[in-house]
Amino acid sequence: MTDDIPILSEPPPEHWDEAFAKTLIGKTILVGLTFLDADGALEERQQLFGVVIEADAHEGILLDLLGEHDGDDYSLPPQTSAILAAEPGVTSLAGDKPDFVANWTIHGPPDEPANDEA
Repeated sequence: MTDDIPILSEPPPEHWDEAFAKTLIGKTILVGLTFLDADGALEERQQLFGVVIEADAHEGILLDLLGEHDGDDYSLPPQTSAILAAEPGVTSLAGDKPDFVANWTIHGPPDEPANDEA
């Protein structure tokens, strides 16, 4: 019965740090996305790199993508707990050095980053 499933109006407090989120604005994040099918088998991996232009506890973290997807935007979930300082030597596939890294595993098909001007 779906009435028993709580609907969250905001991320759990352990996943969103407002002070940290504010420091992300203008910083670069290297994002790794792993897509699994319904059986848990690997479908695809993607790597995105961009500058944080917004960080909101309800809307998520908005990136202005660089590199291959330059000019596109991409929204990350409102989950600052998944964002870590990049270790020395970490680079994107294009050789960019990020300030932060984040990785997510998604169960379902991948979506292409969409350009706002489409």
